[in-house]
Amino acid sequence: MPDRDAAPQTSGVSPRDDQRLHRSLGTLSLTAITFSSVIGSGWLFAAYKASKLAGPAALISWVVAGLATLLIALVYIDLSFRRPLSGGNVRWPQLASGPLVGTVIGWAVFLQAAYAGPSEATAVAQYSGRWLPWLVSGEALTVPGRLCAAVLLIAVFALNMIGIGFVARVNNAVTAVKFIVPALTVVLLLASGFDTKNYAAGGGFAPNGFAASLTAIVGAGLIYSFTGINAAAVLSGEARDPRRTVPRATLTALAVSFVIYLGLQLSMLFTLPTGLLGTGWRGINLTSPLAQLASLIGMGWLSWLLLADAAFSPTGSILISASVKGRYTYGAAQNGILPRFFAAVHERTGIPRRALMLNLTIGVVIVLALGNWSDIASSLSFYYGLSYAAVSVAVTVLYAAGDRSGGWLGRWSLPVGASSFVLSGLILYWSGWERVRVAAPLLLIGLVVYAFQGIGRTSRTRLSYRTGAWLIVFLCGLGLVSFLGSFEGRDVIAAPYDSLLVGLASLVIWRAAYRSGLSWHRSAGVETGTTASEPAAPASGSPIPAEGPQT
Repeated sequence: MPDRDAAPQTSGVSPRDDQRLHRSLGTLSLTAITFSSVIGSGWLFAAYKASKLAGPAALISWVVAGLATLLIALVYIDLSFRRPLSGGNVRWPQLASGPLVGTVIGWAVFLQAAYAGPSEATAVAQYSGRWLPWLVSGEALTVPGRLCAAVLLIAVFALNMIGIGFVARVNNAVTAVKFIVPALTVVLLLASGFDTKNYAAGGGFAPNGFAASLTAIVGAGLIYSFTGINAAAVLSGEARDPRRTVPRATLTALAVSFVIYLGLQLSMLFTLPTGLLGTGWRGINLTSPLAQLASLIGMGWLSWLLLADAAFSPTGSILISASVKGRYTYGAAQNGILPRFFAAVHERTGIPRRALMLNLTIGVVIVLALGNWSDIASSLSFYYGLSYAAVSVAVTVLYAAGDRSGGWLGRWSLPVGASSFVLSGLILYWSGWERVRVAAPLLLIGLVVYAFQGIGRTSRTRLSYRTGAWLIVFLCGLGLVSFLGSFEGRDVIAAPYDSLLVGLASLVIWRAAYRSGLSWHRSAGVETGTTASEPAAPASGSPIPAEGPQT
């Protein structure tokens, strides 16, 4: 009788489904997909939300968010270079740290997949409220508004059922518009007048304290605004020559999007009419921020262009998000977190249709239940931060336990992975107690799922509990410090000592996670190279054979 624990890290894997994926995406398509994933609803709201929370100190928020994103982008590039897998952001942590970590992180990534589409659909409906006021009430959608957002979600998912090649071709055209409109907005707003009086009128550089600039990183959706940066890596199993295309696509998209976001933040801070700052930055109240700003400074035509693009850009992002997040769910099913039923790949189109349908069903429920962009985006940001921490561990473990010359980062894998983990821990803490206390317990559902799956298993299950304990300690410690700290907590541990404590503790946890991952590989006899159930990375310079024309 076969040992049920023989290969826990690959339970649920179906190599045949991996082989059905069409490997046809080139550099242009991957760059467009990544850029389109990044420039979604975030560019419409994040700069405004950051201004309300932090004032001019929001510029610090973007720099920190950009640095964190660069580090995590390097991690994703290395992992996709080493092991190109669709849905790899779920599968890499499990390969590196064992099934307990893989299950909990897989659950977090699955929550991201479920929330992403609703956030974009909600943004479209909220901006459309300028034309159709019955869609919006305050900063949330009305019941008709939520129904319209749900219908939009259904329509976009239906297009995704055609195939990734079709989606990529449509997105190439969409991306051109998504670049031109934000870039034009930045240039025109800044050219209309850079009013430095806003600096003093709003209370100086950090009117709400420097802690507010850190809270804004998650609370204003800044991390969420960059979340699509892993799109090329997540689709690496469907890329032609991922060792060349994924790094180029990821770094190009990151550089362009960061410049645009920084420009939008400067525009919001220094072109806003000074009269609106009578009660400070927290007193401004705009439902369609950039469009209303353009209207307030006398650029009515730009306001209408922004309102039109406010519907167009997030719709384009939903199109790509449905594809990318479908691979998240596909990866979760490949890990055994979801039933293998959802890992099936449609043979003709080469897409995981069942995974897409599951995301759509849950997404419609979320839109109908919440209907507010800020609530959805801030929830998403916490889960992204945790998955970033997990892949940061994975890149160091797979480097140390496998072929040290086979990755993209090489000897930089350890310092980049460690730095990325520490920054991820800080970002999770800065999200504030109110988010931590809601999001962290939800992740324990993943632990319950794993415990249920482990009933009847013996030595390997005990091993995975031991080597995955760092994640549980990390979540519990984060919750405790968040409760006692200065970010919406009891302020028992004052700033900046609370952030220093979290940073040092994160470094200690990373070291424990790194050693635990190596222990998992030694004790379980796991190889980080090719296994029977995971496709190998191509040899250096050798592209994965394509199954269709390059897009």
